[in-house]
Amino acid sequence: MTATTTDRPDTAEMVFVHNSFRKQFGNLPGLVRGVAPGDRARAAVVVDFLGGLTTALHHHHEGEDELMWPLLLERAPMDSALILRMEEQHERIAELYRSAERSADSFTAHADAGSRDALAETLTELNDALGEHLHDEEVHILPLVERVMTVPEWEELAERGRAGIPKDKLLAFLGFLLDANTPERGRDMLAKSPLPARLAWAVLGRRAFRKEYRRVYGVEPA
Repeated sequence: MTATTTDRPDTAEMVFVHNSFRKQFGNLPGLVRGVAPGDRARAAVVVDFLGGLTTALHHHHEGEDELMWPLLLERAPMDSALILRMEEQHERIAELYRSAERSADSFTAHADAGSRDALAETLTELNDALGEHLHDEEVHILPLVERVMTVPEWEELAERGRAGIPKDKLLAFLGFLLDANTPERGRDMLAKSPLPARLAWAVLGRRAFRKEYRRVYGVEPA
């Protein structure tokens, strides 16, 4: 099965989300290493941010596991080796973020140098594995998606990912998405969003994002 030109999925939104994962997971090892020994309050802030990111990543990948890989395997059997490799990457990434979550429990409780450094090392491994996966997905999988998936199937996957974000975190999450992409891409993505979402961002979202950014990074966003 090949999607026609008129119903071709727009995969730009996935790259938009990937860019945020790249930036925030890339920053996590440094955020952890920046916590002074004994500062459990700061450790709790960083671990809370980590938890939000791993939850978002889990739902993002779970949607692909359930809604994308089976369709691609059915409709593009010649690419089955590639698709199976992507599934294996998901499994490795899940192992690493679960390991990070276990290390984070100790780090939150003690904020000692040993648990801090162990968590930072695991997060570095996670970032490396995630970076490889995101690159492979964008180079090899998204062109395949555009050929064999329909727009409704793609939109169902996107909605699945959005549904995994707690409603009280959605506006701040949108801010981190915009922060990780160029202003031009941000304006384009907002223009495609429903009017209520654009209004919520304009009225409440910027403030929510700036507050969360200051909490996590200790500085104002650029």
